[in-house]
Amino acid sequence: MYMKRLVEALVYVLTIITSIIVICTFLTTYQFHYVGQMFNSYVPLQFGVSATMAALGLRFILDKSIEKRMLYSGISFVISLSLLYFALNWIK
Repeated sequence: MYMKRLVEALVYVLTIITSIIVICTFLTTYQFHYVGQMFNSYVPLQFGVSATMAALGLRFILDKSIEKRMLYSGISFVISLSLLYFALNWIK
C-alpha cells in the first residue's frame, strides 16, 4: 500500500522534472532563450524520460487492476533501457 503510493508520487515528480527538462532543452536548442550549457544536447532529456519510464514500469508491476501489467511494464523497461543505452553511448 505504502510502496504503491510512494511509486505513484515518484512518477508524478519525475514527470514534472522531465517536463521542465523538455521545456529547457527546446528553449536552448532552438535558441529562443539560453537556459544552460547542459541543455544544448538531448542527453538530459533521454535521462529524464528513461527515469520516468522506469518508474512507470514499476508502477505497472505494482498495479493489480491492469490485466496486461507485465506487458506494459516490460515495454516501459525496454524503452527505459534503450534510452539509457543511447544516452551512455552518445548515439544521436
